Amino acid sequence: MVDFYAIYFPQFYVTDENSKWWGKDFTDWDLVKKAEPLFPNHYQPRSPLLGHVDQSLEETIVKQVKLAKEHGIDGFNFYHYWFNGVPYLDVPLKNFINSKINNFDFFLTWANESWTRQWVGKPNEYLIKQKYYNNNFEIEQHYNYLSSFFRDSRYKKINNKPVYCIYRPELIPNLNSVLEHLNKLAINDGFLGIYFVAFRSYDIPYQELLYASFDAILNFNPRYCINKNLKNRSKSYLDKYLRLLPEKMQSNLALVKSKFQKETVYDYREYVESLKNTEIYFGSLPIYESVFPDWDNTARYSNRATFFNNVSNDLFLESLKIAINKQSKFKEKMLFINAWNEWSESAYIEPDNKFGYEKIKIIKNIKNDILNN
Repeated sequence: MVDFYAIYFPQFYVTDENSKWWGKDFTDWDLVKKAEPLFPNHYQPRSPLLGHVDQSLEETIVKQVKLAKEHGIDGFNFYHYWFNGVPYLDVPLKNFINSKINNFDFFLTWANESWTRQWVGKPNEYLIKQKYYNNNFEIEQHYNYLSSFFRDSRYKKINNKPVYCIYRPELIPNLNSVLEHLNKLAINDGFLGIYFVAFRSYDIPYQELLYASFDAILNFNPRYCINKNLKNRSKSYLDKYLRLLPEKMQSNLALVKSKFQKETVYDYREYVESLKNTEIYFGSLPIYESVFPDWDNTARYSNRATFFNNVSNDLFLESLKIAINKQSKFKEKMLFINAWNEWSESAYIEPDNKFGYEKIKIIKNIKNDILNN
């Protein structure tokens, strides 16, 4: 049986920080609403059928979970942000915890990147810098926050190990010792450790060392398929090594790139084809796949956007089938869907005003097929 987990983004409510950085009462809905089409018949802006919901309200997550459960989603993978010992954008997660939602899993992905003005072509202008642990106290401080969720009966666990994903593990200094310490803290808490999942957006050198302390890898699409299969091969090879640079240097390189960047178009058919050829294991580690129904970040990047053509519900269904079949040998089967609600990058399965409930019904139908066979 394959469990379906949709990635859940928490940026659709007002915060003091975003009001300071982007203007009073800013949320990502502002980007979504203001998106403009780049060519005739370009589907922008995207418009949610259920309205521009406010994630600060508990009723929002309750309604979203109800809809997800009705359509075969087993849980949400919440993006988690942690800067200078403080969580950010965690109100939707807290609302989930405080609600009476049951029979629905959740777990966290630490989105460990600095926040910059990349949307407006200033990737080297930092809003808040992602810093890492200077000592064990800071690791324990972070763990103490995480453990309040790990202890929740709804938190996804594998063999009594809470599932915890890390978005960019290669950026964490002394990664393996950090994960070892987090593991020990979890064991002291009565768990058998933590089930660490590494998001993989590109291949980089020294992957054996990078993934040494992880239990699984997730090919995070569309980024992984673009970097691995759809980009120019020589460019992909160079990027692999550039990703080893410190984040500050990567930001400076991104600034230079942004001055020449124009819209980039990929073919969704090639993405689906690439899924057939990705590895199932990295050594002994299972490699999970993420599927995405669409991708178009015009709302964030305007004429520097990246998007796919030849997107269709039939191809989305095919991508789901391929990803599910690739897990047939796994003991623990998990399919990641990118995403539940990434509206500013057009990666959502929530209903919209053009296609209604079509995307989420595809998931419901394929889940029913699995249950009935």
